[in-house]
Amino acid sequence: MPKLDLKAAEYVADRMPMIGVGTYQVQSQSVLTDTIDEAFRLGYRFIDTAQIYRNEAILGRILPDLLEKHSLKREDIFITSKVSPINQGKGKTSKSVLKSLTDLQTPYIDLVLIHWPGTSRLKSNHKDNAKFRAETYVELETLMDEGKIRSIGVSNYEIKHLETLLAECRILPAINQCECHPHFRNSELAEYCKEKGIHFQAYSSLGGPSYVENLLKDKIIKKIANAHSTSPAVILLAWGLNQGYSILPRTEKVGRIEENWKAKDIKLSEKEMKEIGSIDKLSKSCWDPTVVV
Repeated sequence: MPKLDLKAAEYVADRMPMIGVGTYQVQSQSVLTDTIDEAFRLGYRFIDTAQIYRNEAILGRILPDLLEKHSLKREDIFITSKVSPINQGKGKTSKSVLKSLTDLQTPYIDLVLIHWPGTSRLKSNHKDNAKFRAETYVELETLMDEGKIRSIGVSNYEIKHLETLLAECRILPAINQCECHPHFRNSELAEYCKEKGIHFQAYSSLGGPSYVENLLKDKIIKKIANAHSTSPAVILLAWGLNQGYSILPRTEKVGRIEENWKAKDIKLSEKEMKEIGSIDKLSKSCWDPTVVV
């Protein structure tokens, strides 16, 4: 295997904060304005979006005023977006990223990920999934060479997908963004990423939308939260941070923005980490990439 270019990974290591504002399912301009306004006030400098979230244009409209309000410049914040599964493949990827740049009203995007290892309108077991995601990554490498994006990576990639990518790419993917929480620890994948120099980023740290209450009511999580005089949600976020994972808490409630921010100050003991690691549950609450060839 040829030596891979580390410039994407180095950019992320140098520039990306460990806590970002997740914007999944948030398409209200007023809600986005209020939550990002509060986030900037508290010290957040990282926004995670995606083409499929359909809010890039909204972010592009509101960010200039919010940056000015908080005396920030574009280079003070880190923006991640993701190539939609429908935009995978030669030619389509570049066109979609250029549209993201226009919608976000920015000269560059800090990080662009392949959102999903499969391609829309193809069955999960179709061999062309691998072909289209390979073509997508090549186009992202070119866009990075051109300075339109500063780093590249993937999302929802399993070990099998990463092994194929690492055998073909020339720029090491900076990040693999995946579901991860105490009921779905994804430890083998996280360890593989660590071995390969790929940063592991957790989404749905509280579980998917229909699963959140299961984690918030977990007896071990509640016990540890009480010991730290905080909420179960903060402990769930801190669990990821304590392992070196970056996190992307998403909320439409302004008050939760500050609560989530407190996770960075929670240091869990070795005993507490072992207790959380002993939770005997395996509940994936989001889509399953293992079925994609």
